[in-house]
Amino acid sequence: MKKVALFHTSSATLAMMQDLTAKFIPGVEIMHIIEDSMIKQVMREGGPTPDINARIAAYVQNAEKAGCDIFMTACSSIGHSVEQCQFMVNIPVTRIDEAMANEAINMGPKVTVLATVETTLKPTLAFISQKAKSANKQIELKSILMSEAFVALLDGDNQTHDKIVSDGLKQAIAGSDVVVLAQASMARVLAGMDTPAVPVLTSPESGIKWLKAQLDKS
Repeated sequence: MKKVALFHTSSATLAMMQDLTAKFIPGVEIMHIIEDSMIKQVMREGGPTPDINARIAAYVQNAEKAGCDIFMTACSSIGHSVEQCQFMVNIPVTRIDEAMANEAINMGPKVTVLATVETTLKPTLAFISQKAKSANKQIELKSILMSEAFVALLDGDNQTHDKIVSDGLKQAIAGSDVVVLAQASMARVLAGMDTPAVPVLTSPESGIKWLKAQLDKS
């Protein structure tokens, strides 16, 4: 049986990932690793610090020791930090937004990224720009930051979070060819909305489908 390590910096993504992995990779053993305080520290520090990166590296190495076949982070804020750990282990190390970024540059050129955390927005914009450059794609990249939504989420006020994200999404759809929701925790707002006029990409489902494809290859 294949075994996957899924790393969460907030418990807000756990239930969603449990549902998606059960749906798309039911025969795979999932080791969920949760450090619920990490995203708060990343936000306070304005990004991953050397101390945070050292802890991430330890989680990656422990996942390999636990017999995992692949390590994936469910948090885009630390995506680059996780990628930098590849040289330390012999298992693939990846990020949940890999497939989403590839889809976005192919659906552009007008791409709008929505985020509720600045430390997620910046690396997501950089990641999509990097993907576009590597693919020789010309894109027009915009962003909308809704910090108050994440504050509500941390306070357990899911209704306020979803309302703010929904309003931001409607604004983004008006001037875009494709909209990217930078955080896995934002994806659930789509369930309560009518079908958007343009594609709205979320990392959870596309990321787990991409993960399945990688496991099928190995």
